[in-house]
Amino acid sequence: MEFDIMLWIVPLMQAGILVLAVAGLYCLFCCEGKDHRSLVWTAAVFLGTLAVWMGGGILLGWFGLAWRTAPSLVLCGAAMVSGWVGIVFTLACFLPAKGPGVSTALRRVLKGIVLFFAAVVLVITLWTCPIMLIFGFGDTERVVDDQGRTLLEVNDGFLDSHYSYYAYCGPLVRGTERIYETYESRLGGDFG
Repeated sequence: MEFDIMLWIVPLMQAGILVLAVAGLYCLFCCEGKDHRSLVWTAAVFLGTLAVWMGGGILLGWFGLAWRTAPSLVLCGAAMVSGWVGIVFTLACFLPAKGPGVSTALRRVLKGIVLFFAAVVLVITLWTCPIMLIFGFGDTERVVDDQGRTLLEVNDGFLDSHYSYYAYCGPLVRGTERIYETYESRLGGDFG
């Protein structure tokens, strides 16, 4: 029987996120010091960014709007970086913790498990997230004027050009409904 690491990536990530979340909560409520304060601020940035990105996306969807590419890229990047920093501060708080009432052997096993899953999550996310950012938020946009309407043109093709047109609703959001799409020619005038 052959061992295939690709079959283990998703379960390892899920277990790693769960273990790190529990360790992070332990550190937030039971640790003290400079690393604890840094972890609190990092957790606030991470959760705030997720709330704006995901919660804002849900709210915008109720009104027929969606984030444009640049705000999505900034929010996703901030969530990833604050998540990575949060893992580092979680380790900085958790590894030196004494854990009253816990035997030395059990404490070492717990620290080893947290360290292992932190390494797994960091390696996988540092490998996959930049690729996800490039391909997930690599669409080019421009504002066009077509027959008196202001539209947002999104080139969402991969190797060939594919242009989708949405209602222009400002620098941060656009309409969710595709008004027009084409593989061939672009719509007229550029003023943005």
